[in-house]
Amino acid sequence: MGYYAIGIGGTGAKCLESLIHLAAAGMMPDGELYLLFVDPDTANGSLARAQHTLNHYVDCKNTLQLGQTSLLKTRIVSAEPNLWTPLENVPQPRLDQFFHYNALRTSNDNTRVAAAHLFEALYSKKERETTLEYGFRGHPSIGSAVMAKTVNLGQNEPWDTFRNRLANDIDAKVFLAGSIFGGTGASGFPTIARLVSNELQNIGVENVKLGGALVLPYFYFLSEDEELQAKSEAFLMNTQAALKYYHLWNQTGIYDSVYLFGGESSRTEVENALGGQNQQNAPHFIELYAALAAIHFFSAQFEADQATQYFLTARRQNGRLEWADLPDGDHGNTIRSKIGQLARFAFAYLSVYQPKIQDIQENGRSYQAPWFIDFFERSQGGIDDNQTQLLFRHVETYCQDFLLWLANIQDCVDDETIELVEYGAYARRNDRNSLELQPVDSFASNNFSNLIRPRKKEETNALDTLWERMSDGRGAARDALGVGKFFRALYHNCSE
Repeated sequence: MGYYAIGIGGTGAKCLESLIHLAAAGMMPDGELYLLFVDPDTANGSLARAQHTLNHYVDCKNTLQLGQTSLLKTRIVSAEPNLWTPLENVPQPRLDQFFHYNALRTSNDNTRVAAAHLFEALYSKKERETTLEYGFRGHPSIGSAVMAKTVNLGQNEPWDTFRNRLANDIDAKVFLAGSIFGGTGASGFPTIARLVSNELQNIGVENVKLGGALVLPYFYFLSEDEELQAKSEAFLMNTQAALKYYHLWNQTGIYDSVYLFGGESSRTEVENALGGQNQQNAPHFIELYAALAAIHFFSAQFEADQATQYFLTARRQNGRLEWADLPDGDHGNTIRSKIGQLARFAFAYLSVYQPKIQDIQENGRSYQAPWFIDFFERSQGGIDDNQTQLLFRHVETYCQDFLLWLANIQDCVDDETIELVEYGAYARRNDRNSLELQPVDSFASNNFSNLIRPRKKEETNALDTLWERMSDGRGAARDALGVGKFFRALYHNCSE
């Protein structure tokens, strides 16, 4: 069985970003995960960060031979290209150009002229003539028309490969994620699902299940009237209208599972950016919920002619978020344990082991740690080859991505109490009021045992104990190979 996830728009990309990190922590069910991003704004900053995280994960997974472990357990396949944009071959990305409005209006064919008049009735002059290089400007009516015309399964990439994989994948599951209140996500969520469902019926594929996460408004910004763009003051009104539409639309049975997420008190302010690189919103815990929904859907068993099922989840206390509030099927214990182990692994590698490895390589110190001799000198013959150095960089980069994502999940809402992570041990706010990693020599080693809340009794020598375990060769596994033996042991010894 294969799993497929499509992130639609900026919010959808951020949901996949969280899903990638949960996969790194070993929370995905067994199977391969295929990821695809959909966004007309190819320079979207949130999308770019998710793409980078995906690339760093794949680099680590494809080069580290870790054996049987939950670390990077899931093989993630990136669509080629991993981003599809409906405006890729449109030289002037405007709605009137896309639908050849001027040609219709000046035609001698009365039917074509009537179509132009209908086009005028459906879209304002500003909607028709505003460039769409930054996306659909919070107008799903624009996005739905464009996507319905351009999503052609089996006729262009990556849809051709996507269709063929589904046709040959028994009991595949496809999960879509996007916002309900914007332009790209709100238009793509129903449109792409309908097109996928229709194509599967056309080719006689019956066992594919479709699921999706719709994210309700969870951020806001101060709008400017000059531009055709999303208006955060209209988010709730748009959401209300969309929910009424989905209530009627879902009677068609296209989706097998739909997850809705939102929280009025959890909305956070973001910078008002029309699109492009400036639209890089920090990760939010709502996206973590959406990623958990994907895992729930991928893990679910569907019976034939199964009646509609409804699941409700809510936090135990309004304005407060704890691990127990996260729906992992284990009262939050599983995600707390797995995220905690990965956090300690990333913290220890960045602050202790990577600097030591670099010091040995650069300075050739006569004293070398026992774990270095065991995992590298005796088994590898050293660390000077380019391939080994590349592996170190892959892991370093992913660990940085993960810790910064985790810090933002903890610090995403100002007026709520979130009890998940002690990110102050490794991250800080910069002059732009965004989180960044501290220099590794400033990581608070005394907090290593308390990176995950709630705090327990402080173990000031926890990193020393880890060093001793690594020096004793604990956690080494025969099915891991090469440098993978070291990383497998480090991850194993970072469990609680």
